[in-house]
Amino acid sequence: MNCQICGNPKLPEESTLCERCTLSTFQIFEILEIYLKENPIPIWLANTVQELAWLYKQYPRTMGYFNTALEVVETFLFMGKDLISIDGISEVNYTTLPRDNVLSLLEEALIIERNGDRISPGKLVKKLQEARWEGYQMDTPEMENKLLEMHGILVVALTKSLLRSGNYLPRQPLAIFHMLSGQILASGEKIDPILPDYIIESSTGGLSSRQISRIVRSMAGLGDGKTKIISDITPDYEKPLKDIIIEYCEKMRERYRERERERER
Repeated sequence: MNCQICGNPKLPEESTLCERCTLSTFQIFEILEIYLKENPIPIWLANTVQELAWLYKQYPRTMGYFNTALEVVETFLFMGKDLISIDGISEVNYTTLPRDNVLSLLEEALIIERNGDRISPGKLVKKLQEARWEGYQMDTPEMENKLLEMHGILVVALTKSLLRSGNYLPRQPLAIFHMLSGQILASGEKIDPILPDYIIESSTGGLSSRQISRIVRSMAGLGDGKTKIISDITPDYEKPLKDIIIEYCEKMRERYRERERERER
C-alpha cells in the first residue's frame, strides 16, 4: 500500500502513512493540542508557529481559506463582536472557492461555530481571545510577534482541516512539516543544525520547480527580509536552522517518542 499523503510505496503492513508523513501529521495535531490545552502557551511553541505564518498567504489555492479565517478572527478580536452573519464576511463571498466548503473547513479548524447563518468564535479563536494583547500596543515588536503567532496557528489549524477533509492536499505547508520530520528522523541524538538540500528535495515531492524555489526564497527572507525556519544561506550554500526550530525539533521528537512508548505499553 502507498502512503496516503506522499505516495511512498515502502510501507509496513497495515500502515496508511510512511514514517515521515506519520511524524508530520503528529506535529500538526500535537501543536494544536498543546496550543488549546496549555496555559500559558510554551515559548518554544509560540516562537515556532510564528515561523509558519507566511505559508498560506502567497498561494491562490489556499489564500481564500486563510483570508476568510483571518477576517473572522480579526472581527472577533479587534471589533469586540461575538456573533456575525455569514453575509457580513467579505472574504468568503469574494473567493471563488465554494462558500460552504470554506465555512466547513473553518468549523473543522475550530475557528468558527455555525448556527444557521450566524457565526460565533470557535474553540481556537476563544483561546486567541484569552491571550489577545496582553497589554501591548499595536506598534510594538511584542504585538508583531503576537500577530505572527496568530497567523501561524491558523496555518496549522487549516492544514489539519484540509488533511481531514480529503478535498485538497496542502502540499506547501506539508513540505515544511516534512522538512522538519526529515531532519528529526535523520539526526542522531542531537538535532543536526544544518538543513541539507536532500531533505528539502525529498520533502517537496509533487511541487513544481517554481513552487520549490518560492519556498526556499521565502525561507531565506528574500521577499520580505525576514528568514523563516532557517537563519541564513551561507557562502557554502548551507542552510542552518534557527535555534528556536532546533529546540522545537527536540521537543517534538521527545513527544513523538513518548507517544510511541505509550502505544507499546
